[in-house]
Amino acid sequence: MNTFPRYLNWLSITASSVCATLLMATASQAIDSIATKPNSPASSVTQINPNQLIAARKKKRIKRKKVRVRTQVKPVTTSTTPTTSPTDVTQTPPPPTPVTPPPAPSEPSVTREEVEALRKSNQELREKLTEVDGKAAETTKKVEQLDKQQFSINTKLSGQVIFSAAGTFAGDYSRNAAFGHRTRLELKTEIGSGTLTTRLQAVGFGLSNQNPSPNTTAVATPEGSLSWTDGTTNSSIGIDALKYEFPLSEQTQLVVAANAGAADDFTDTINPYFDGDGASGSISLFGNRPSIYYTVQGTGVGIRHKLSDTVELSLGYLARTGNDPAPGNGLFGGGYGALAQVSFKTGENSKVGVTYTRTFNSDPGTGSLNANLGGISNNIGVQGTFQVSPQLALGGWAGYTQNQAPGGDRQIWNWAITAALPDVGGQGNLVGLLVGQEPRVASSGVDPLTGVNTTDTKAGLHIEGFYQIKVNDSISITPGIIYLTAPNQDANSSSAVIGALRTTFTF
Repeated sequence: MNTFPRYLNWLSITASSVCATLLMATASQAIDSIATKPNSPASSVTQINPNQLIAARKKKRIKRKKVRVRTQVKPVTTSTTPTTSPTDVTQTPPPPTPVTPPPAPSEPSVTREEVEALRKSNQELREKLTEVDGKAAETTKKVEQLDKQQFSINTKLSGQVIFSAAGTFAGDYSRNAAFGHRTRLELKTEIGSGTLTTRLQAVGFGLSNQNPSPNTTAVATPEGSLSWTDGTTNSSIGIDALKYEFPLSEQTQLVVAANAGAADDFTDTINPYFDGDGASGSISLFGNRPSIYYTVQGTGVGIRHKLSDTVELSLGYLARTGNDPAPGNGLFGGGYGALAQVSFKTGENSKVGVTYTRTFNSDPGTGSLNANLGGISNNIGVQGTFQVSPQLALGGWAGYTQNQAPGGDRQIWNWAITAALPDVGGQGNLVGLLVGQEPRVASSGVDPLTGVNTTDTKAGLHIEGFYQIKVNDSISITPGIIYLTAPNQDANSSSAVIGALRTTFTF
């Protein structure tokens, strides 16, 4: 019985020895396989104990498991790149998926009709280009001709012709109807910063301010004078206006008149719809502008200065016979008129002015004969115009004259109320209405030599209407009528009706 336990003990020792031998052999094979691989940690190990072997085997199992996991998630590609080591796999990212570009658009097909239309358009374009080339060549020739024949590069020529027919339909002393003209050619030459104006004029209409159109009484009177007449009948041509105007500053304009200067050359007459200097607006001299402005005419100088955007000052001095050096004439020895005016702009196309003139032997040329006897006069006028609406403008004036002349001192009055209706019946047309009193001597002293009192005996009215029709930009036709209730402000005169037809050409 003691022998069997000993046998078991020997058998156990023998089995342990065999197992240890097998374990050592297996470990040696593993170490050899690890040492033969490049970059292997075991290649530099000469001796290893079992514990190190077991750790290496565990580490190797972990790496192999990691490689198997990465290999499972790696996308399958057809690349022929050789398999890399586990270290390379972990460091190199997978290549990007190639992007396939979209297919190129196919070119649209062109039909035969489109080709024919393109050929036709090309042919039309060639024809147009040929036409344009021809016109350009023709224009070039004309420009070359104008360069050779031009009058002046800094002078502008403009013209104005008035044809008029007028007559008296009622009155104590009627005259035959007359047909005549007024012709003007005006040259404006730019010299320096100013403008030289030279106006040539010829008149063939025998109705003057001293024997007006038509003579309404047996006594000549300026009343009812037409605005484009000066008494000349032979149509002789001569220099009318000759002036040079230039700026002294942005606010100041200076005018020097060498011949036929007028107050409206350097001041605003504040009667825009009626004052056309005879060519447009009112058909009468009285209705054209307030009479106070007619007292300043001739040779001299005027200045126009803007005090502000709404206030303007005008000053001027003109001599009636300033170009004549004979005694009783000249700049200061003969008739003259000095003017001062302040005007106020009260709105769009609305203005009010106050005017003063002092004159010597410079009559207005309107009103009764007694109001045109010369002497020294102090004249005051107030005038205004108001644009009530685009279709209506109201205006008017009032004037007073204190006159010292042979035969006694005189108090002279004049006034008017106007209404203008633009664009009646067409663009550019104008209807004008006026009611007023031409200059009239309201009171007068008695001439100590003759014992005559020169007070006018009746306050007569001047009633006027006209309709200006714009035919085109160059032609206008104006029929008009003037009704005088007491011509020459004379109680012994019967009323008179004057008719006129004016045609104006501008070019």
